[in-house]
Amino acid sequence: MEKDIKYERPSTIRIIRESNGFSQEYVASKLEITQQAYSNIEKNPENASVKRLKQISSIFSVPVTSLIGESEHYVQQNFQQQGGQAATIIHVQGMPENERQLYERLIEEMKSEIQLLKSMLEVKSN
Repeated sequence: MEKDIKYERPSTIRIIRESNGFSQEYVASKLEITQQAYSNIEKNPENASVKRLKQISSIFSVPVTSLIGESEHYVQQNFQQQGGQAATIIHVQGMPENERQLYERLIEEMKSEIQLLKSMLEVKSN
């Protein structure tokens, strides 16, 4: 007997939460609700109130339209690489120029931090 494999695409809210490195428990605590209640929001975002979506967008620092998939202003993917270094790709399609510049500046600052930490590790290991 063959089982049907059902794949459900994760909600945009879940993708944004995970890309920020937040747990469901963390977001739920910020919203002052249970983890289970927050999980239901991720599974069925269309049932969430506008007020709740605004609260979530504030926690994630993204527009509400990003949560409901109406814009592509914020997509971030993290890949864990060998050596524990993380690479971040931010797709900025449709993003206003000032936001794109802000993200580019933040990326450059993170690269500088990574270089500083690497050099500190090198000094410590020698």
